[in-house]
Amino acid sequence: MRNQFVMSLMASVAVMVSSPILQGQEPAAPIPDLSGPWTRGQGGFGSSLSLSDPRMQKRGNEDDIPYQPWAREKTLSQRTSTGPQAQYYNSTNPQMWCDPVGAPAVYGWPQKTEFVQTPKAVYILYEYGVRYRIVWLNSKHPEDPDPQYWGHSIGWYENGDTLVVDTVGLNDKVWLDEAAHPQTEQMHMIERYKRVDRDNMRLDLTLDDPGAYTRPWSTFRNFSRSDAQFLRYQWECTVREVQAHTDTLAAPALAPGTPASLVSPDKLPAAK
Repeated sequence: MRNQFVMSLMASVAVMVSSPILQGQEPAAPIPDLSGPWTRGQGGFGSSLSLSDPRMQKRGNEDDIPYQPWAREKTLSQRTSTGPQAQYYNSTNPQMWCDPVGAPAVYGWPQKTEFVQTPKAVYILYEYGVRYRIVWLNSKHPEDPDPQYWGHSIGWYENGDTLVVDTVGLNDKVWLDEAAHPQTEQMHMIERYKRVDRDNMRLDLTLDDPGAYTRPWSTFRNFSRSDAQFLRYQWECTVREVQAHTDTLAAPALAPGTPASLVSPDKLPAAK
């Protein structure tokens, strides 16, 4: 009986000694489970990042987008493929020619998103494409990142319920949204993904691009959990597929008198 008591006491002491609190270590912070897939929920930006004009009714004159003068002019000079002044067949939207969509524009499409969380990185998978981003945890940005479509992303967890993603190293070849809002290589993007409850997640987005806007500005997106799987097939956008879609589906659906084919690739407006 005494031996059993001694052994039990020794086991308790061993557990206490190995406790992170007794060793002066903080217990591991909880990590939110963001595993998906998630789809677009109600609320937040629509075709435009602007919360005051999500349907692009006053593009270039939104109340909440602090344009530099050239950025406003650039926005208004572009021909969108959606919205009240859409020019589908003559659009300057890079997506019409299968350029990488980038973030946050990818969230303007009605496709699913999924998070794969590992100790070293979070992989954000997009059904649109199919494409993905890597968010490096407990890391730093390179001192001089080479500008890319998706940039260089690092991340960390806050408050046990939020994934923060910090992105720099973006190029100036994408639109921020379907409204043709531009970005420059000075863009610094902060995303905060917060699990609101079991079936809902919110993304708060802050865009700090002094090359195009006079101050940082913010928007948000709501997501809902989806029971559907990602597409069972993976597709790639090509100019040929765009042309086939136009000829077989889009052109017949449009009003008579609309040109029957897209502008040929050799006549596309130069990217700026």
